[in-house]
Parts: sequence; C-alpha cells; structure tokens
Amino acid sequence: MTKDEAREEIERLRDFLHYHNYRYYVLDNPEISDEEYDEAMRRLLELEKKFPDLVTPDSPSQRIGAPPLASFENFVHPYKMYSLGNALNRGEFSAFVQRVRQALGQEEIVWTAEHKFDGLAIELIYEKGILTKGVTRGNGEIGEVVTQNVRTIRNLPLKLLGEVPEEIVVYGEVVMHREDFLALNRQRQEEGLSLFANPRNAAAGSLRQLDSCVTAQRRLYFYAYGVRFVDDERILSHYDRMSYLYEHGFAICPHRIRTKDSGEVEAYHRYWESHREEIPYEIDGIVVKVDDVRFQQRLGYDAKTPKWAIAWKFKPAQAKAVLRKVELGVGKQGTITPVAVFDPIFLAGARVQRATLHNFDEVKRLDLHEGDTLLVERSGEVIPKVVGVVKEKRQPGAKPIVEPTHCPVCGTSLQRMKDQVDVFCPNPECPAIVKARLRHFVSRSAFDIEGLGEELLERFYEEGFVKGFGDIFRLKNQRERLLSLERMGEKLVDKLLANIEQRRKIPLDRFLYALGIDYVGQETAKSIAREFGTLERIQQATYEDFLRLYGVGEVVARSLAEFFASPRGQAIIRDLKEAGVDVEEAKKVSSEGGALMGQYVCVTGKHESYSREEIFRMIEAEGGIPQENVTKQTSLLLVGEAAGSKLAKAQKMGIPIMPLDEFVRKRKAEG
Repeated sequence: MTKDEAREEIERLRDFLHYHNYRYYVLDNPEISDEEYDEAMRRLLELEKKFPDLVTPDSPSQRIGAPPLASFENFVHPYKMYSLGNALNRGEFSAFVQRVRQALGQEEIVWTAEHKFDGLAIELIYEKGILTKGVTRGNGEIGEVVTQNVRTIRNLPLKLLGEVPEEIVVYGEVVMHREDFLALNRQRQEEGLSLFANPRNAAAGSLRQLDSCVTAQRRLYFYAYGVRFVDDERILSHYDRMSYLYEHGFAICPHRIRTKDSGEVEAYHRYWESHREEIPYEIDGIVVKVDDVRFQQRLGYDAKTPKWAIAWKFKPAQAKAVLRKVELGVGKQGTITPVAVFDPIFLAGARVQRATLHNFDEVKRLDLHEGDTLLVERSGEVIPKVVGVVKEKRQPGAKPIVEPTHCPVCGTSLQRMKDQVDVFCPNPECPAIVKARLRHFVSRSAFDIEGLGEELLERFYEEGFVKGFGDIFRLKNQRERLLSLERMGEKLVDKLLANIEQRRKIPLDRFLYALGIDYVGQETAKSIAREFGTLERIQQATYEDFLRLYGVGEVVARSLAEFFASPRGQAIIRDLKEAGVDVEEAKKVSSEGGALMGQYVCVTGKHESYSREEIFRMIEAEGGIPQENVTKQTSLLLVGEAAGSKLAKAQKMGIPIMPLDEFVRKRKAEG
C-alpha cells in the first residue's frame, strides 16, 4: 500500500468512526454493531502504526491516551469564563426575572431553561472543525490545558460534523454518570484505594490526571451549554445555538425548554427537582437564560456573573434511612460527637451511610429513638446531617437515645462545661484522643507527612510504635520491625521513612498548629508565630502576653498559657526536639519590602481572581497583619466586590480605604 492510498483509507475510516461515535454517544441511536465499529478502529490503528506521520490530533485513535505530562500549562481564555449567580428559592428567581424586565423595558423576553450539570466546566477551541485545545475554567481568566485528557472523552467530537466556521469556542461540563461513578468506586474499593466523594469529584479528578491513559479508562461525558463564533452574530438565539452544536456533534441538555412564560420555567424547576434521579447524570438545579443573544449583550455582566442568566438551585437533597446505631466519635479535644449509622443510601451524588447528629442537645431536640426513620440531608460538599425524624414510623417500645455518662473508649466520666453544648472526655491519655491528635499532627496543614494516613497510624499505635508525636520521627529506628508487619513491603516502608525525614524541619506556625492546642487554629498560629518569632519566646510567654495579640481572646490565651506551662506541654516539645524536629524561626519582612509593615489590614468583599487566603498572604508579604474585622487597630481597609458593613464602619471611624483591585495591581507591578 502506498502512502497516498493509506492516507485516503485513514481519512475514510476517521470520518466513518466520527459519524458513528456521534450516532452512539450523542444520538443514542447506533447504526452498526460494536463488532463493526471495533473492526474499523482496529484497521485505523493498524494503518497509523504503519504510517505514524499520518497520525493527527483529531484521529479517533487519540482517545486512547498519550504519554504522561510533567505538569499542566496555563492558558489565557480568549473570552472570560464567568460563573453564574444563584437563586436559592422562588423569590430570588422572581427578583432575577424582574431585574431583567426592568432593564429591557418593553421588549418581549424569551427564556430558555436547561439542567445545571454538576461537573467540571471546560472550554474547547476548534479551528477549521478540529479540536485544538481543551482548558479548565480555572479562575475564569486563566485555566489549565487538559487537551490530551479531553480527547479521551467518547461523546466529545474531535472533528465537527458538517461545514463550520474557521474558529468556534465551545463551553460545557465534563461529568461522570451515576452508574459509572458507582462502578469506579467499587473497583477502587476492591483495589484498596480511597473512594471519590461524588461524581463531580470523580470527574474533576479524572480530567486533571497528568496521565491521559488513566483518564481514558474512566467513563466521562461532555455536555455543551454555550458557544462563541468568530462572527458572533450568525445565530442570535441561545436555544438555536445549542441545536446547532447538537447537529455538529455535541451532546447537549436533552430536556431543555424555550418559553415566553416565566411560570413555565418555574414548572420546569419543580419537575426536575423531584425527577432528577431519572436522568443518568447529577444536577443540582436549572440554568435560566435570556434567549436572545442581543439582549444578553445589552444586559452585560457584573464583575463575576452574567446579568442575563442565573442558576436556580434545588433544595438540599433529602432521603429517608432507618437508624441502625449511634456511634460516638472522640475528637482531639475529647469532644464526643454522636453519628447516626444507617443502611447505605444514594444522596446528592454520593453513597451515604453515616450522618452527624452534632451533639446530644440536638439528639434531644430530635427526640431520637432506636430504629427511627431519619430524614438525612446533604447539599453539595456539605457533610450529611440528620434534619428530622419520621415519628409516625417509630416502632412501639423504641428506647430513646440518651447522653452517655462515660467515654466509649477509655471509660472516663464525661464532663460538660457550663453553658457548652458538648460533652467531652477529660482524659488526655484516652487512646481515641491520642490517635485523633496524631492524625491532626501529620495532616496537610500541620506536618504534612505523605503516606502516614489514618489506617497506618492506627496500626502503628496498636503495635506500640507510635504513642506520641516524637515517636513518628523515631520510626527510622524501627525499620526491621515495620518490615515484619503485614502489607508493609520494603519499598513502602522506605518511602514512608523518607517522607518523614523530609518533614523534620517545619515553619513555626505549622508546628504550633500541629500541636493541637485547644482553640488554636491556623490563623491564630500564624499570628503567634509572627509576633514572637521563635518557639523559645512563645514558651516563655504569659497569659497576658498572649492576650495582647490581636484576635486572641481570654479562652485562647488561657489555653496557650496553660499548654506551654504544663508538664505535658513541656514534655511534648522536649520530646520532639530530642527526636530531631527542627522548628524554623518565623520569617520577618524587611522594612525595605514591607509597605504595610506592622499595620493591621482588614479585607471586605471579594476579588475576581484571588481568594481571601491569597489576599491575606499578599498582606503578610508586605509586612501587614490581616484582620477579619474592623477595629480601632485597623490601619487600612481593602474593599472588593459586594462589600459589607465593614465599609460603613471604616468610613465612620475615618480608616483609610483602598480598592482591592488597586492593592492587587500594585502588588503584581512590584512583584
């Protein structure tokens, strides 16, 4: 076979496979058998192997995956990817409709409504009908290039059908269907791997694999919900634009409507809120848009959201489950948390069989009895919780769930502080408390020891290898004993020990947080580290010294002073030093580079591109001290979008004010 003959057959095979992919994955109406499709693909792979220079990015063979990447490159979106504003109830949706009507005056408005896919938003760029780039949303302006991974999605066209413009930018959502999610988690459970929380989590994790061969093994789907043309005036109806994408190879929402009556949109919302389990993918609401593209352009955008569209969310998903037992969790501070355990249910995209009951005041409020039918609620990433009891289904003679009097682990009498809702175990040597503190100590925000997870810590504690923090850094002396444990091979043990060695040196604020001192979170630890500079100075500090710090009240100051003065606290730090832990001094910002040196800076509102934590880091880099609230100490207020009452308070107090955008621009210019 000549090269020209091969090229001709390859092009024919590709067109054949593109068309039948569309018939199978988009229309759900195949015309050929799986065997015929597989034979065509086999022949294409055979020819491309023989003539590798004829392989192109749009070939169906490229769905199999490519060599792993070292990292994802960044890409500036040609058009900003806005997020949607939310309506959480009928009143908020009606307010949106009214705003649009007021803005457009006497114009006749047509609405479109479609499902709000619960997945990962991406942008696809097609040049001359060929997919050239796939990019995650990122911060809306800059995303990550995931083209190799996007090419593995079976229902996504690598080459558009029919005649298309020179360039098209398509927006949509990558999702994992519910059944595929459950199958993937079953497989991961069998392999001893961690489970994905929900289909959205699984889809996002799959699309951001550096190895596209892994992505290719996952069943992902793409649904388009937007498009821009080079000549954006060619189709002036959003509904018609989606039909255009469907005709050229894309899957779109299969249950969309177009109407002049907003009441029909409300009926559409009601229907899908109660029928969402009938579709294969997860949705958490509907998206309502003004259909006319010219009206969309007149309405325009806020800083982050279009004024012509809104996501009308569903109520948090609820399901009924029969209570099997109430487990008592013991936290690192000894707090006893009751947890309801029930047969597995599928709720808001996740398999759920446990839900928090918060505390025993809540158990009493629910009037919870053994064997009760529970109402379990879960919304998005929120931990499942019990919100009610179906008392009509309570069995006669069912016993109430009562508050425990003794710790379920060590048997110590439980205590409850005055005016507190929690009961707690006061025994610092309680195995449950020790293990909870060990888990906290190695967590990502503390020592961040990779590989030393909950299961391994539990084994090491039970085997007697790790009873305290310092023992973790002595594990290198236990290498032979570790190798004798079941499922602890040489490679795993050496990798773990190497990870521990890499964490012997730690910044002061992370060290303080890792100690698990009652009421001391990450921000408090940063403030303490910044003010005192060294661990030695902190150990010498008094209650009054801590109380002088901004953001440290009496309870936190007392907890700090008691910990560092107590024989237990001193023994923990001494043991860690003897184990070879090196605590770094807190870095000081030089007076040259610190435009905000020593100033207390408060932030209100949001920034389009940076999170609150990132803004705080910028303030700290200039020597400033971030604040959550405006106080007499505040030197400057940075004001972003949707500023709240802090702005009025700062104006009343005469505190200098700077737009957040201006602060960020100055930082970027200087950096």
